[in-house]
Amino acid sequence: MSQTVARNGATDLDKSTIDYAAIADPGHGNSVAGWTGVIIILIGVTIGCVGFTIHTAMITYVGVGVVVLGLIVGIILRAVGLGNKPKSK
Repeated sequence: MSQTVARNGATDLDKSTIDYAAIADPGHGNSVAGWTGVIIILIGVTIGCVGFTIHTAMITYVGVGVVVLGLIVGIILRAVGLGNKPKSK
C-alpha cells in the first residue's frame, strides 16, 4: 500500500535578490588555455583508446603521455596570461 504525499511545490523566486552581474559570465574555461589543453587531452585519450583496443602497450602509453602534455600546456598557457581573467570585486 502506497501513501500519497501532497507537495506544495516551489516557492516563488524573488528576482530582486539575484545578483545578475555576478552570474553574467560564470567563466567556464572559454579561453585559449582551456580549449588548447582540452583538445590536446582529447587527442591523447583517443590515441590511448586506440592503443588499448589493439592491445599495443606502447601506443597506450603514448596516449597517456599526450594527456599529461595537454595538462602541462594548459597550465603554461594560463600562466602566460591566455587563461580566464580573474574576476575583480
